[in-house]
Amino acid sequence: MRAERPSPDHAEFEARVRPHMSRVYRYCVGLTGDRDLAADVFQDTLVAAWRRFDSYEGRADLGAWLCGIARNQFIDVRRTETRRRGLFDRVVDAWQQLLGADARDADAPLRLAIEHEEVDTLLACLQELPEEFRSAVLLCDVESLSYEEASTALGVPVGTVKSRHARGRAKLRAALEARQQSPIARTTKVTP
Repeated sequence: MRAERPSPDHAEFEARVRPHMSRVYRYCVGLTGDRDLAADVFQDTLVAAWRRFDSYEGRADLGAWLCGIARNQFIDVRRTETRRRGLFDRVVDAWQQLLGADARDADAPLRLAIEHEEVDTLLACLQELPEEFRSAVLLCDVESLSYEEASTALGVPVGTVKSRHARGRAKLRAALEARQQSPIARTTKVTP
């Protein structure tokens, strides 16, 4: 039987989790496609991580462990949610933060406007992917987790992550190509 470890104090928990918070939050945004819902999932993730921190054994990357908790929190929210939520309500703000756009950059508004259109398309296509493919693509491509780390986060074998990642990328590529070829997609804006 494993000896119970005492719960960490708040300062220790924060010091260990803080370096991973932006990655986990971005993962939540990618899973939900909605900043408000992502914030709720992220907060639930931190609460669950605090409660289960004594079970973290350090064998896997702490960020991957936190992403696994975030995925489970998202699944719980999705099960109880009565209506489906849309894409980001303020994509430009999110991508400005993610891309680190400098507000003093004279070209930033134009660059962000162009990226906004591309981001809307990408996010819409990501949201069309089944959750298991979307999670693999987000963790491996956006968060740069190794297959082993993504395996830990998702709770599936490494081979399954590799397969889901490859299939997710192929489906995402096909969806993006289909939207680029559609004259309607080029003239209409995706709205949340």
